[in-house]
Amino acid sequence: MNSLVGILCRFRLRPVAFMCDVEQMFHQFKVEARHRDYLRFVWWKDGNFNNESTEYRMGAHLFGAVSSPGCANFGLKQIAEDYEAKYGSDAADFVRHSFYVDDGLKSVSSTSEAVTLIRQTKEMCAQGGLRLHKFISNSREVMENVPQEDQASNVKILDLLHDALPIERALGVEWCVESDAFNFCIILRDKPLTRRGILSTICSIYDPLGFVAPVMLVGILILQDLCRVQVDWDTPLNDEMRSRWEKWRKDLPLLEKLKIPRCVCPEKFGKVIATEIHHFSDASAFAYGQCSYLRLIDDKENVHSTLIMGKSRVTPLKPITIPRLELTAAVVSVRVSTLLQKELDLDAVTEVFWTDSKVVLGYVKNESRRFHVFVANRVQQIRSRSDPNQWKHVGTKENPADEGSRGLRVEEILTSKWLKGPDFLLERKLPPQESTEYQTSPEDPEVKKTSVLLVQTVKSAVELEHFSKWRSLRRAIAGCQKFMSRLMEAVKDKRGELTESYKSEANLLPRYCPASVEDLQRSERTIIKLVQSESFPEEIRILTSLNVNDGDIDRHLARKRNKSMKRTSSLFRLDPFIDNEGILRVGGRIRKADMSFEFKHPAILPRRHHVTSLIIRHFHELAAHQGRGTTTNAIRSNGFWILGCSAAVATQISNCVRCRKLYGKVQEQRMANLPDERLQPAPPFTFSGVDYFGPWLIKEGRKELKRYGVLFTCLASRAIHIEVANSLTTDSIINALRRFTAIRGPMRVLRSDQGTNLVGARSELKRALEEMDHDRLRHFLIERGCDYPEFKMNAPTASHTGGAWERLIRSVRRVLQALMEHSGTQLDDESLRTFMCEAAAIVNSRPLSVTTLNESTALEPLTPNHLLTLKSSVVLPPPGEFQRVDVYSQKRWRRVQYLANEFWNRWKGEFVQNLQARQKWTRRVPDVQVGDVVLIVNNNLPRNQWQLGRISEAIPGTDGQVRRVKLVVADRSLDVKGKRTRPVTTLERPIQKLVVLLKSQEHWGFPIGEP
Repeated sequence: MNSLVGILCRFRLRPVAFMCDVEQMFHQFKVEARHRDYLRFVWWKDGNFNNESTEYRMGAHLFGAVSSPGCANFGLKQIAEDYEAKYGSDAADFVRHSFYVDDGLKSVSSTSEAVTLIRQTKEMCAQGGLRLHKFISNSREVMENVPQEDQASNVKILDLLHDALPIERALGVEWCVESDAFNFCIILRDKPLTRRGILSTICSIYDPLGFVAPVMLVGILILQDLCRVQVDWDTPLNDEMRSRWEKWRKDLPLLEKLKIPRCVCPEKFGKVIATEIHHFSDASAFAYGQCSYLRLIDDKENVHSTLIMGKSRVTPLKPITIPRLELTAAVVSVRVSTLLQKELDLDAVTEVFWTDSKVVLGYVKNESRRFHVFVANRVQQIRSRSDPNQWKHVGTKENPADEGSRGLRVEEILTSKWLKGPDFLLERKLPPQESTEYQTSPEDPEVKKTSVLLVQTVKSAVELEHFSKWRSLRRAIAGCQKFMSRLMEAVKDKRGELTESYKSEANLLPRYCPASVEDLQRSERTIIKLVQSESFPEEIRILTSLNVNDGDIDRHLARKRNKSMKRTSSLFRLDPFIDNEGILRVGGRIRKADMSFEFKHPAILPRRHHVTSLIIRHFHELAAHQGRGTTTNAIRSNGFWILGCSAAVATQISNCVRCRKLYGKVQEQRMANLPDERLQPAPPFTFSGVDYFGPWLIKEGRKELKRYGVLFTCLASRAIHIEVANSLTTDSIINALRRFTAIRGPMRVLRSDQGTNLVGARSELKRALEEMDHDRLRHFLIERGCDYPEFKMNAPTASHTGGAWERLIRSVRRVLQALMEHSGTQLDDESLRTFMCEAAAIVNSRPLSVTTLNESTALEPLTPNHLLTLKSSVVLPPPGEFQRVDVYSQKRWRRVQYLANEFWNRWKGEFVQNLQARQKWTRRVPDVQVGDVVLIVNNNLPRNQWQLGRISEAIPGTDGQVRRVKLVVADRSLDVKGKRTRPVTTLERPIQKLVVLLKSQEHWGFPIGEP
């Protein structure tokens, strides 16, 4: 629904104005048949209460219903949309944007434009069955062009050449059509001098645009004072309040002298070349106000300013500081600005915001301070809807919003600047602003105090993260140490100081210094000390100060160590000490063992450190990628004690690509929701699945031929239909589909596999399915009248997604084995087809649920045959409701329809509910990502020969989870220049056939693109 305020504002923009009304608007729109039950009522025949009452339903929208305005407005706007091309955009825009329910208000630039618009709009609405009438305009020429029967009732009796035009209500606002001005008609009724009576009188003055907001503020303040002292609604006023109220009420009739020109542009004003809107805001201790003025400049440099909207609001009962109230008034200004931008049909409008509060200007223009929540939220609103450069300062005496925040008497508003704005708005150029920068003081109570914490981090001199192997790191550090020691020996003088000749001496040293075992051990100790100094600085400081340099310390020193070290320290239970080489080691309980020092007192390492990961990975590889226990033992036997070793080792093993390749599990994802076609009651085989099984050998003369079973299953009722195919060619499949549709009727969706999941003929079926011409199949289905046919193929090798037919193939095989037990091993073509039909009949007689099997009084178990035999051949349900008595009716079609309805009712209650639970794959796991390196499962090859691939596209399901992907397969078809000799192979696979080896985010930062 359009904004009432917006319609009134646009009504003031242009000189020629008119109003109209839609005749009996609500009754012109019918209620949809299925919704009429909500509008039932009871009435007596002929209006005689002695007669029997009758129940009726409203066929049209009625006055007073909450839904009627919305429905009628939708219909009105739909008429504009339907006939816009015929009657023009002007008429359509008038209907869309200038009607408030059934009242239309519009202002245009000329009488000819108004006459044309009225004619086009009347014809447009007549096309939709609506009649526009009660036209009235401030232009007599316009009224002369409106038929008398369509004129307002007050105008029909007038002589347009001599009589004055009447006063009308424009959306509740008094409009003197003759003088083309808004005014107020004050009718004061006797009300009790109570809080209830005061509220009633205040609300009787309708002023949606805020023309007299300062006057109304005085009355509202009286009402607020009554609320502040908690006067009851019907308690008489005391003498003081009565005096204040009667004085204000006595002045209200003077408002009838107030005339506000309807049109914002005065007569004989030139062509407008500049349009500005100026918003003023102010606040006092008991109220805050806002007013907006439209400033026009014509081509002769004449300036005109007029009020377009004003607001006055009382402050909350809870006291608020003046700066906060000033800021709240500024927020009201930007909200009014947003409203006017949306509603006014003006181009190139310049907006300026004025306030007399320098504090507010400091808040709005602030770029560095942070404020408390109240101020911060309102500053954010202001800055999001206006630019700080639009805000300017105005003196309090020149601010018209000051009158809206303090209130005015009626005689004062007639001569105040509230209606025209400050004098400087009427000048050709606005006064220049002071060059003062409005800053917010740090001592302002609204400024949030911020704490700055400076932290100095010491970066390690050695970038250990650049190394990916423990062996490489040790050799690099050993080489550096050996080079430095040789350099020091070569350039030291007698005083032990470096000389200036170190550069020439360094050039004489070999560039590569092979490291010995002793060099590697020394580099290892250096690395361990560096890691410990980064991870345990507090513990090392305590142990160094206590001189704890041996695991076998006395009781007194141990007590001091335990007292100094925090109990929350991860080293507290290890009895740590620092050995002679400065390495932090475990004291432990096996110091008496006859073993090496490193074995009894291993060096302590943190769990989360790059060096720790390198050590774990190193010993995991030395242990031939064995499990967590073997790797942990290897680490500790070599003199390392990792905090949380078991979890750290498990993490590294889980990230080991070799272990993933050898032992990694295939991907899983939460079982998807059932597709729509499995849950929709529909004629049998509307949504079907198909699969091949076999082959079966038959005897034809002396030849043995292969025959294949083609199983069609109804995805909803779980019924099956079996055809026999002579081969696996596309023509044979089409013939099977023709026989199927001839018997069961057209289908809408056909699902099938395209993988190697058919027992007995895997390679042959795979080759045939890949060579099928699916376009020919789709064309055939369309020719056979299948509505919106869709041939859906499951992902290759994803046999689990075809469980709806795979399970039934198993049942058919078991039935066929039992039938053939008594027929010998040799079959002819006719016998095989007979057995297939019997097997289908037996499978179709299976119960769909077992809930009724254990109850003696339960209904007969529901089976697919209930829908197929006698009760089958059900097309779309004919109209009507069918009852149990129809079973005994002579009308056979009603009997069949009732039984079909019974099947679907029991199907919903007994079968569908059993599909709720997920039997496996119940947990939602993170999806695989594009760029993941995977191992492609191939059940026909040993695991070490499975192909590698990289995910190039993730295909999400209807729930957003990825269950099938497209892969780029790795190959080595490269020439001597490194270019590929054949195209890249792309496969599509379900995630259940993938083992993730390397996540995309684990690629060490290298870009992942197409190969």
